[in-house]
Amino acid sequence: MQKLVSLDEKKIYQDLWRLSWPVMIFMVFQTTLELVDLYWVGYLGTAAVAALSMSNNLFWMLFTFSDIITISTLALTARHRGAGDGKSIFAVARHSFWLATSISVAVTILIVAFSDSFISLYDVEPEVHEMAVLYLIVIGISMLFAYSGMALGAVLQGVGDTRTPMVVLVITNVINIVLDPILIFGLAGAPELGILGAAVATLLARVVGFFTILYIVVSGKISPSRLKIVGLFKLQFQIAYFKKIFEIGLPAFMQTLTRPLTGLVMMWLVAFFGTPAIAAFGIGQRILGLAFIFLSGLTVGTSTMIGQSLGAGLRDLTTKIIGKAMVLSLAVQTGMTALCFFGAPLIVGLFSRDPAAIELGASFLKIISACMILMGPFHIIDAVFKGSGYTIPSMVSALVANWAIKLPVAYLLALPLNLGTDGIWWSVSISVLVELLILLPWYRRGSWSRREIRISAPEPAE
Repeated sequence: MQKLVSLDEKKIYQDLWRLSWPVMIFMVFQTTLELVDLYWVGYLGTAAVAALSMSNNLFWMLFTFSDIITISTLALTARHRGAGDGKSIFAVARHSFWLATSISVAVTILIVAFSDSFISLYDVEPEVHEMAVLYLIVIGISMLFAYSGMALGAVLQGVGDTRTPMVVLVITNVINIVLDPILIFGLAGAPELGILGAAVATLLARVVGFFTILYIVVSGKISPSRLKIVGLFKLQFQIAYFKKIFEIGLPAFMQTLTRPLTGLVMMWLVAFFGTPAIAAFGIGQRILGLAFIFLSGLTVGTSTMIGQSLGAGLRDLTTKIIGKAMVLSLAVQTGMTALCFFGAPLIVGLFSRDPAAIELGASFLKIISACMILMGPFHIIDAVFKGSGYTIPSMVSALVANWAIKLPVAYLLALPLNLGTDGIWWSVSISVLVELLILLPWYRRGSWSRREIRISAPEPAE
């Protein structure tokens, strides 16, 4: 297995960038895929768009289950890679792969069995209901190939290869983008499937993506790490590995799930102020998503380097990695803050022609810009906890900041105190500050750097 992270103090910035940019590229493609799906389905009419929107609400909430596997797998693999323990990397990969497979089967059964009941919660026309259920069932089947592939991708990221998972995911998205119009409209001799075509395109793309990354990790080819997972298909398991995966992964899952759930409640509150407010909130969230592309990549890069440096017992190097990652995040977020504050009306105007929506959206970006600089250090500290395998602080901070602070403050400021949508926007900034203030003392305590997450249980003899 090739060493991809130098763990050299002089090459920290170089390693951070090399680990981070592939994740950024993937985030760009993922955002593009969502827009392309919406674009082509839009030609089928409002009913199809409504069906897609409702289905995606459930899909993305269930997709957060992947964090149980991916974050724990990356942390464990990075720690073992730093320690030079190849056999334990193989064991982590095997346990993560089969656990991901089990979860994917359970989620698929859940979607197929209860898709009709879920869509029935919405008071929609029969045509919309039928399309949404059909789309959900096919998307549910595609989940059989999603979680397992992501688990293998997390193993590669943990050993320092973020490029190969990115290439596989980009290929998967390109296949999806190409197949969308072909299967939706019946081009090139294909059957005309309508909204079902979008779901089938996703299914086929995920099948290709899964078998591609499976070939890479089993053969030891293509990836610059030359990682060749031995015994991936062995059905020999140890409870210690599953216990550690859940110990790290469940809090991370709870943290991730908190955001879409509170987002749904926030959207309900925003809806009190009319359609322009809903549009402004949606546009603002998409712009923030684009702003977080860099931070998302830096989070994965920092997590990998933290895990490997702790595994190698290089505490001083770990501190230097954190410091330089902080500098990078602050530099980028300073630029994003200035852009969002001074260019707010122009930026929102790219997505809407409604003067009311532009005004509300500009107000959103200006108020959110008050906390954007804080998001840099917040994401790095979050990456430190994830890379060290200590995910409880991030879960606690997310639960408190979102449920106990953001939602009550949003309601109080917006309605009783009559600040309207500005009150809702301020609640978001306040919650980010609270989340950072909760994490900082936990981080400064340093207990995360002393946690041993490597599995000590011996592998059974061949």
